[in-house]
Amino acid sequence: MTTHLAPKDHVIQPRPAKFNITEKSPRYWFDNDPFRTHFFNAFLTTFPPGETFFVRSVLDFRHLVTDDDLQQQISDFCSQEGNHAHAHDLHADILGVQGYSSIARDNRFLDWGLHQLNRWMPKFSLAITIAIEHFTAILAHQVYSAPELFIEPAHEDFKPMFQWHAAEEIEHKAVAYDVYQAVDGHYGKRITAMVLTTIGILMIMFVRLFPLLRKDGLLWNWSTWKNGMPFLVGKNGLLRRPLHHYFQFYKRDFHPWEVDDYYMIQEFREQYDSGEFLSDESIQTA
Repeated sequence: MTTHLAPKDHVIQPRPAKFNITEKSPRYWFDNDPFRTHFFNAFLTTFPPGETFFVRSVLDFRHLVTDDDLQQQISDFCSQEGNHAHAHDLHADILGVQGYSSIARDNRFLDWGLHQLNRWMPKFSLAITIAIEHFTAILAHQVYSAPELFIEPAHEDFKPMFQWHAAEEIEHKAVAYDVYQAVDGHYGKRITAMVLTTIGILMIMFVRLFPLLRKDGLLWNWSTWKNGMPFLVGKNGLLRRPLHHYFQFYKRDFHPWEVDDYYMIQEFREQYDSGEFLSDESIQTA
């Protein structure tokens, strides 16, 4: 087990919070841009079924973990993921109120499929979990390494949720991986899971994105795609910028804490502990 790679002061701290994202929040809340906003809407609203899947996948093998520290991390991981799922469920509800009915339908289907995966392929579900956790760790790293690209363009109602979720993803990014290493650790299974997950995530994101753009009459608008795609695959694009970080996963001896970004969230941790973060008008104590 490689939990010793974590920073010396590392802790996983569940932080309840409720964000003031309402039907009055701007429809195009990221950079006032429909493509970028709806890409994040499509992505962030996968978290309610996704994160409950992560929790199930880890808990299926908790009884095989003998390390006391990892047992505590599992508990904290589950608490954080539960809080995340709840926050993004509320965001999905707001999108429903705004008329984007495809999100609820897609999430019901996704939740059903992930339950079946847990049921019939529990170890592969854990491998898929660590693959997706790598993606969320990459995105969390970008939120804090390039705030001018991935926090500042967001409306004030949404910025705190980005900071909060990204910080906690960084804190617990190795938990599922360490559980996998403790109970299986098969390299080929891990890589297969990552390849299939990469393909699946890209497909799911666009399948979820299309109905959102179609509802706004923008799906076949050339300028929507011309302005939107550089955000994903341009020089500093969300998908292109972290490719080196992504490919580290394919190393046989990879561990999530090879990328030590825990220091990046120190200011957030201090703000939350002091109550300063929760004093923001866009946040309530949950």
